[in-house]
Amino acid sequence: MRVIRDTEAIKEQLLGCGKTAVALGAFDGLHIGHRAVVRAAAESGLTPVAFTFRDNPAEHLGGGCRYLTTMEERLRIFAEWGVEAVIMPDFADIAGWAAERFLNVLRFGLSAQAVACGADFRFGKFAAGDAAWLARSCAQRGAVLHVVDTVCYKGERVSATRIRDAVERGEMADAAAMLGRPFGFEFEVVHGNRIGRTIGTPTINQHFPEHFILPRFGVYASCVHIGGRTYCGVTNVGVKPTVGSDRALSETWIPDFSGDLYGKTLRLELLAFIRDEKKFANLDALKAEIRRNEKQARKIFTASRKEK
Repeated sequence: MRVIRDTEAIKEQLLGCGKTAVALGAFDGLHIGHRAVVRAAAESGLTPVAFTFRDNPAEHLGGGCRYLTTMEERLRIFAEWGVEAVIMPDFADIAGWAAERFLNVLRFGLSAQAVACGADFRFGKFAAGDAAWLARSCAQRGAVLHVVDTVCYKGERVSATRIRDAVERGEMADAAAMLGRPFGFEFEVVHGNRIGRTIGTPTINQHFPEHFILPRFGVYASCVHIGGRTYCGVTNVGVKPTVGSDRALSETWIPDFSGDLYGKTLRLELLAFIRDEKKFANLDALKAEIRRNEKQARKIFTASRKEK
């Protein structure tokens, strides 16, 4: 899959791709609503392309930013959905474009014969362009516009904001339903304080990058992907109040795995929230609680495998 960050180089880097179908959107989190937009482009019979941004527009529009995916995960998901090229400039580089200039990039740079977007899609300086404006412009130029119907979950529109709220409340089933996959992350395994080894529950530690969303602090049943296999995990997200940590992190015990994972980048999925993070009187009490959590985690992990 081609990744193009310079809008001036689009035509050159897409030589040989022929006519394209372009999916438009910020694609923050790549949820089931986004999948519907991308599918419209991927099933067009043309070369499917996604036009998005490297960063979140909220960073430049005065709002906060809590990412649901890393860049690597976004690109992997785009590829799994059938996208052959991703155009992702910095938002600041095109925020001042007039809607007409954006349209010219679609027409001349991308040779777009089909365009797909959500009903609430807006673009151009001051958000001057919308789906209706784009429909008229496409019709004038012989292109087809697919405006994808709003995708709902539990009677409300699926959005990255709803998913963030679910993750921060520890509502992993709702987050997974809206994402179309379990919420998870792919971070490097780093050294910890090795307390787990002393109580028979050695753990892997993964730090959350700046701006990445922090799930509700507490213990989760998790799924850990290692070397093409999946393992049940007991994951604590938080600051480890019993032993202490200077930053929030994910700490996971993998009961059925033994081996050195330091320095490796692993995917971990949070399947279900088990309990809030709490401070124990001593390490023996902590060990006993972790063993109880393991039994719960195994049931949840087994059920999730059967569902798949």
